[in-house]
Amino acid sequence: MLDINTLYEKARSGGRAQEDELFSVLTVRFRLIAGHRIRNGEDAEDVVQESLAVICREFRKTEIHSSFAAWAYEVLRHRMLSYFERRNTLRSRSEPLDEELQISDKSLANDLADLKTSLIDCLMEIGGYNIRYARILNLHHQGYDTEEICRKLSVSPGNFYLILCRARLLLDKCLRGKGYYGRKVQ
Repeated sequence: MLDINTLYEKARSGGRAQEDELFSVLTVRFRLIAGHRIRNGEDAEDVVQESLAVICREFRKTEIHSSFAAWAYEVLRHRMLSYFERRNTLRSRSEPLDEELQISDKSLANDLADLKTSLIDCLMEIGGYNIRYARILNLHHQGYDTEEICRKLSVSPGNFYLILCRARLLLDKCLRGKGYYGRKVQ
């Protein structure tokens, strides 16, 4: 097995052949990782090429004292995170605010309206039981991550997951009582 750190040392002190070997090994490994995480092949290849471009641009200028492999994988990880953030931003911008405008079937639109009303009723009911449960469900739905929610509500991550589990159980119980358990609503 080829060690990336050894290849890096050879590439820094050697010539073009050693650089080509380093980047061919990085390309293969990056394609495996990105292909596993990013399902779209073209997007995965774009992320790999962006990562390799950053590494190519920086690897001679940057003095790496610990591990070149760790630094290279970190570059790939940051590029993948940027890809996911861009994709989610584009997706949220392209989604209309009101799903009911897209629905042509009136009965399905009515079911969605009933479900929204029931969800709001259930959240109010959960809030009456414990306001923190409703707050955590709401923040989690809005996309806040665990650390942000814990910081906002001054709870530990362990308590957060416990409260989230209990709140979900209460929400599930409430929706079952309203007849939404097992229904397929798109």
